[in-house]
Amino acid sequence: MRYLEITEDVYLIGKRLKEIDRSYIILYNLDKKSYEVHSQGRGKGSYCFTVPYDILDARTITYARKTSVERRDKIIEEIEINNQKLYERSIKEQVNKIKEALC
Repeated sequence: MRYLEITEDVYLIGKRLKEIDRSYIILYNLDKKSYEVHSQGRGKGSYCFTVPYDILDARTITYARKTSVERRDKIIEEIEINNQKLYERSIKEQVNKIKEALC
């Protein structure tokens, strides 16, 4: 992969990301044509996330906060709640199919 480090940007996203995690840096992936956030302190496994937008703007900061390590417990809780809802919906659908087959 070929990368270009983004050290300055119009909306100061790089500087604002450092307020969330001082080790964050922004790299532009020249092969994928996308922005990625990496952590300087992680060595080879520095990848944190791909910015899901074509440009660097305030949404990047919101996304970084939402996915930050500090929110790990909340993210896990959200996943578990969503999985439980999916499980319950699946059970209801299976019960309804069985009822339809028996009637």
